[in-house]
Amino acid sequence: MFGFDQQFLLRLMGIGFALMGLGARVGAWKKWYWGSRGGAYAYLPLGLMFILYTYDAYFRESLGPYYFLYWAGIIAVAILILWWAARPPAFIKPRWVRWVEKYPLNVIGAMAAEVEAGKSWDTIELDSYGAGRIAVIK
Repeated sequence: MFGFDQQFLLRLMGIGFALMGLGARVGAWKKWYWGSRGGAYAYLPLGLMFILYTYDAYFRESLGPYYFLYWAGIIAVAILILWWAARPPAFIKPRWVRWVEKYPLNVIGAMAAEVEAGKSWDTIELDSYGAGRIAVIK
């Protein structure tokens, strides 16, 4: 329609989503943690889904009667996306997120409030919440 390969565009978007998911996994964008509450981790399988979808015609032709296996894989990736968006498993979270989440909810709320107020990620004072002085991993 616009004179470009749509499959290429979908693959490019898939690579972009996968890279953003890897960035979330390694903890490159700490503000995402406070804003998305884990939804950014689903970008990795979302990127994979975009890429897999571009091979539909290839799998339809090459798998023949077993083409349903391709769609079973797509559905499995979709379930993975929903799982990682709703309740990301610990192994997908960066080390600093697992460290933050070991504190009680009131302490995490205080951390979020201070970070959203523009406080430094170096250290956050939480003495009034009973956590003492803690250092946030950069």
